[in-house]
Amino acid sequence: MSFQSVRLPKELLDEIKIQADKDFRTVPQQIQYWIELGKQQEFRKWQLQKMMEGVEDAQNGRVRSHKEVMALLNRA
Repeated sequence: MSFQSVRLPKELLDEIKIQADKDFRTVPQQIQYWIELGKQQEFRKWQLQKMMEGVEDAQNGRVRSHKEVMALLNRA
């Protein structure tokens, strides 16, 4: 794995350090942890959106073909 430096606002870095200390993580570990949480949240939001579209389709009597569903999934 290669590494690069990133500039962060001091206020954010201070917040990261505080949380990292509380959770016994290093600053890079805390940043990686928060990134992973954010990615999971984005995925959950996407799943919920797709479920809501499916409910709407069902309420309107629309049934999507396998090909249509796969096309929607590949767009994301």
